[in-house]
Amino acid sequence: MATAARRLHRSAAPARNAAAASPAASPTSAAAVFERLLGDIVGGAYGPGARLPAERELARALGASRPTLREALRRLGEWGLIEAHPGSGVEVRPQRDWSLDVLPAYLRFGAAKRGPAEMGALVRDLLAVRRSLFVDVLKIVGDRIRPGSLAAARAHAQAAFAARSRPEAFVREDFEAMRAVVEAADFLPALWLLGGLSEVYAQIAATLTGTVLAPPDYLASFRAVFDALEAGRTEAACTALSSYLGRHDRRLLATLGVRP
Repeated sequence: MATAARRLHRSAAPARNAAAASPAASPTSAAAVFERLLGDIVGGAYGPGARLPAERELARALGASRPTLREALRRLGEWGLIEAHPGSGVEVRPQRDWSLDVLPAYLRFGAAKRGPAEMGALVRDLLAVRRSLFVDVLKIVGDRIRPGSLAAARAHAQAAFAARSRPEAFVREDFEAMRAVVEAADFLPALWLLGGLSEVYAQIAATLTGTVLAPPDYLASFRAVFDALEAGRTEAACTALSSYLGRHDRRLLATLGVRP
């Protein structure tokens, strides 16, 4: 496994150490308590079906008030991580029930337990999901795009290429380019879905410092996609995007030392 994938693995260590800090050093805000419990659950300290300590005991261990703890538990419940059972405590739910919101934390906290090979495979799978999602979205919105409506998408693609040596900035602008296409089509469900995914890919990008994400043909490829969409040639736009993303993902995975 290449260096970048190992960085993903090592990046979880400080967070897990923080989750194991002594109660005296524990922060007391709901956000901090949420983050610690999130790290413990995603990192495997509490496996599926495990019961969290009783509220009074857990609040004392975390150095938090019980109202603060309840707020943190509420957020964990919203993400599908836990379920409260009246009279029997709080149970950790199976991974299949977790929401997409958990993915960035899974990258941060889960790597220490699962190792670089498994996390590299996760990156590969996320790229595959992105590729399929982007192309399918174009198929849906293509006939809603009008000539001249993709100026914002073109601007974001230009900004992404300018930021190609800064992974987090590149990923942010790259996602905004696709979101601008969906916004031009006034397709809100996909717009919100892409917004939720942007943090996931930003988390991956944070591990890729020094890696150039955009190939030389990035701008030419996206101009071809945008030109085809504005000309009403949806199938050509989908083909161009699929071809670009396939090349991009193979190149990135090779950089990471992950088999496609």
